[in-house]
Amino acid sequence: MLALVVLIIPWYYLSPYLAAPVISLAGQLMDFMFAWVQGYERHETVGTLITSLKVLVNQQGRMVVGELAPEVNYRTFGYGLVLFWALLIASRPVGMWAKMALGTLILVPSQVFSMCFRWLREALLSGGVERITHTGVPRWVLEVIAYFDQLGFLIITPLMPVILWLILDRAFLRQLWVEMVLVGAAEAGKRGKPQ
Repeated sequence: MLALVVLIIPWYYLSPYLAAPVISLAGQLMDFMFAWVQGYERHETVGTLITSLKVLVNQQGRMVVGELAPEVNYRTFGYGLVLFWALLIASRPVGMWAKMALGTLILVPSQVFSMCFRWLREALLSGGVERITHTGVPRWVLEVIAYFDQLGFLIITPLMPVILWLILDRAFLRQLWVEMVLVGAAEAGKRGKPQ
């Protein structure tokens, strides 16, 4: 827990650099997949998806038609990286720094997944019937988008770092397993002795 609290500070200041490849890959993927996406921009840790989707905007008391540009902050789901680093520091595996670098790279696809589905949610689920009609997205696809957005935010972001840590630090897992077996055997031995 202490490592997690301490690492949040450097991660916060490093996050604009860590966000760059995630936003870039997510933006390119969205641009490739959807005709209504016209590009993306990055400002520090915020990725903005540039779309051709129309939206009404109140500008000085009158409604003006604009183009939707949903924003997603990398820090919303990038914190899983800090969790991964903290787990490695707590278990101190052999080759910790190499595993930390490798894990940082391996977590990028899960962060791209989360960013893409958050953009999709912001672009399609908050726009009403007009936007759904413009994109031609069936209703069931909207349900899938909502599901995967929640999956990315609530499950993948906190769980992927733990799974990756368990894969990269199997020695710690084996040691923990052996200790649990020995404790269980000792307790069984105490229960089996006559009083």
